[in-house]
Amino acid sequence: MIAAVFALVFVTIILVMATLGAVLVARFLFGGSYASRRVIAAAIGGPLTVILPTLVFVVLDAGAVDASGAIGFSIVLVIASGIIGWPIAHFATRRLDRLTRFDPQVFE
Repeated sequence: MIAAVFALVFVTIILVMATLGAVLVARFLFGGSYASRRVIAAAIGGPLTVILPTLVFVVLDAGAVDASGAIGFSIVLVIASGIIGWPIAHFATRRLDRLTRFDPQVFE
C-alpha cells in the first residue's frame, strides 16, 4: 500500500517536471503563437515524453499486456496526464509570459 502511494507520488513528480520542461520548449518553438496553443502543446508533450517510451516498452515486451490491456492502460495514462499536465502547463505558461514581457520602465 505504501509502496503504491510512493510510486504514484514519484510518477506525479516526474510528470510535473516533464510538463514544466515542455512549457519552456513550447515557449522557444512557438514563441509568437497564442498562449493557448503553447499550453496545449506543453500539456500533451510533457507527459507524452514520459508515457510514450514506457508504453512502447510495455506493449513490445513479450506477453506483458494483451491488446485490450494496453488500450485500457493507455487511456488511463492519457487521462491522468491530462489531469496533471493541463493545470501545470496553463499556470506555468501564464507565469512565463508575465516574466518574459518587455517592460520599458526598466531602462528609464
